Amino acid sequence: MSTLLQNDAGAWFNTVSNDGSIYTPLQLGFFATGCLLWVVAYVLVLVQARKYRVVEMAVLAGASNLAWEFVWGVLLRTDMGVFLVWTYRAWLFFDLFIFWQVIKLGGEQFTHPVFKRYYQPIVWGSVLFFIALYWTMTLSGLDTPIGARSAYICQFVISALCLVLLVQQPSTVGLAWPITWLRSLGTALVSVFMLLHYPQDAFLLLLCAASTLLDIIYCGYFLRLRSTAAAPAHGLNTAARSA
Repeated sequence: MSTLLQNDAGAWFNTVSNDGSIYTPLQLGFFATGCLLWVVAYVLVLVQARKYRVVEMAVLAGASNLAWEFVWGVLLRTDMGVFLVWTYRAWLFFDLFIFWQVIKLGGEQFTHPVFKRYYQPIVWGSVLFFIALYWTMTLSGLDTPIGARSAYICQFVISALCLVLLVQQPSTVGLAWPITWLRSLGTALVSVFMLLHYPQDAFLLLLCAASTLLDIIYCGYFLRLRSTAAAPAHGLNTAARSA
């Protein structure tokens, strides 16, 4: 059994958590796959921002996300093994570029002149607040050894604010469906891990369920916007063929 179960900071994957619980291969598979899908989504967000000068991340959600990845990529370390440690750091690496796009382009998400005038202090103040929030959660013993509770607070913020941002959009121009389904599926797979590994954590599972529901609504509304935008063009093509 000792050869199968390990808690080694240098191992690619750990099967024993610092809290004594077991990470099964199935659980690790769900978690690692979901995390990697988010890495791919991050790359596509950068491509879209460069191509269309539109960033698919709500400003405050971006601040929260960067803060969580800094805390768990630099200040703290997951106990799931080297592969996930570097996956967290890969998130931080790509998110630094995404956040730079948020700094440059995110001001367009606000319409009130006060928010536009104080955009930079609002953004950086939000980053510092969320860093303090997520770090002190662990220092106070409120988080798990992988940062699950703080991660899903962060995820709920992303899912909620990105949905609000989408609803405010007149169309899906500049937005990419692959980003939508990759991040939604990635979160869903990680949520399955949470259900399997933390079945008694009602707080965490509530956030998982709420984030999943918001992502489903986001996907549905995205497809509705895209089909609505395509309908006039389809109608004109049909009329042209009839003529």
